[in-house]
Amino acid sequence: MGSRKVRVRPEAAESIAAIAWYIESKGMLATAEKFSDEVYNYIQKLADDRKSYKVCQEPLRI
Repeated sequence: MGSRKVRVRPEAAESIAAIAWYIESKGMLATAEKFSDEVYNYIQKLADDRKSYKVCQEPLRI
């Protein structure tokens, strides 16, 4: 079992792109790229990486 996947909604991706574009329009190209990379890395860290296993139950013995 692996970690839960995180999906970025299109609205969130558009907002991130808009902020990066604003930073880029101010002449800070490297900062805009670093910003978008850091945001997506943070979102990936939100994935739940705990592993879960099926609970084994003993059969009832009467």
